[in-house]
Amino acid sequence: MARKKKDVFSEEEIANISLEETQIIDIRGQKQKNPMNGKKVALFILYGAIGLLLLITVLSFNDIPNIIEQIKDVNIGYIFLAVLMVLIYLAIYPLSLCILAKARKTEISFGTTYSIAMTEHFFNGITPLSTGGQPFQAYSFSRAKVKISESTGLLLANLLIYMAVTTGFSLTGLFFAKTLFTQIDTTWRIIIIIGYALNLLMFVSTLVLGLSKTIRNLLIKIVYFLCNFRIFRFLKPKAEDIKGYFESVQQAFKDLMSKKGHFILALIAKIVSFAFLYSAAVFIMLSLNISVGWEHVLLIISGTSFAITAVGFIPTPGASGAVEGSSGKIFTSIIAFIMSTSVVTDTMSGQAAGIMLIWRLLSYYMVLTISLAFYIGLEIHLNKAKKRRDMARKIKREKLAEEENEPPEETIVIK
Repeated sequence: MARKKKDVFSEEEIANISLEETQIIDIRGQKQKNPMNGKKVALFILYGAIGLLLLITVLSFNDIPNIIEQIKDVNIGYIFLAVLMVLIYLAIYPLSLCILAKARKTEISFGTTYSIAMTEHFFNGITPLSTGGQPFQAYSFSRAKVKISESTGLLLANLLIYMAVTTGFSLTGLFFAKTLFTQIDTTWRIIIIIGYALNLLMFVSTLVLGLSKTIRNLLIKIVYFLCNFRIFRFLKPKAEDIKGYFESVQQAFKDLMSKKGHFILALIAKIVSFAFLYSAAVFIMLSLNISVGWEHVLLIISGTSFAITAVGFIPTPGASGAVEGSSGKIFTSIIAFIMSTSVVTDTMSGQAAGIMLIWRLLSYYMVLTISLAFYIGLEIHLNKAKKRRDMARKIKREKLAEEENEPPEETIVIK
């Protein structure tokens, strides 16, 4: 039987362990956490099932045999290009957070930051209002020894860039509103308008939270006010820490905003990534033999971005149901425009539903699966790093104990 390889620690690695850390109880004997325990797996399956159920529900409103008829002769070459567009989007997407982390000189590797950025898709995709990504990323940064206030500033700046880009793309859709809204009924128009207003509100709120001293002071006053009530007394010892946290977050955010070169580079990376994502819809339409010309590309990109952004904050996992409904209506309007008709035939309805189905499978379910794989890899990496640090801490503690027990050296005095 092969012998287990013994961990080797460099002098520098042991020296980096602070005296405070040597006081932490060693947990080397405990089992390493399983990144995919039963509860997590069950929760992920539940969220995935909800999303799939909503997709099936939306499809049930359409003529399913007609959809199958439209996609059975799909052009595989164009589907391959659509998949490639989504994969390029995924590859470029994390670079904005990596650029911001480098601007702040955060002591974390590029690979770890990249992986943390990639997990955003999964946690946004399984949480209501698509808001689970940032809290989990902040938690992951803290496990990688990055202060919460530092990581929150980074994530706020990255969220602002994300919202600026998605809002910018979708705003171009307003120039084509007359075309995009031709096949959208009153109910869906109200849903889209409310959703788009919420998206703009979130964008402004993120900017204000990161920059406004007035809002920061207001939040601090609210914390101190809550401390007067018995139910919130636990906040009183931490009130000063919370105040410092808000100040540190804004300082990190403002510092990132002041680094214009890095900020613009991160913005460009996000613009390029979303350009590839929205372009996938063009190739999906071509795969269903729709006569898409160069003059239609901007319309399709704008319409696709508008359909997603306008319903992004609907309270279902990953806005499931709402995205399918809005994108299906938008695609129907685009097909009618390309074919120069206001009368939607069964064939056109089937094509629009087929485009929506393929688009959702690639941009949501495929992205979710890849992001989940990065999450599992990140969990394994962080658990191994923690275990190694625990072992280094134990060695440092043992060395300190040995030094304390060593007898003092004899001093020989020469007269």
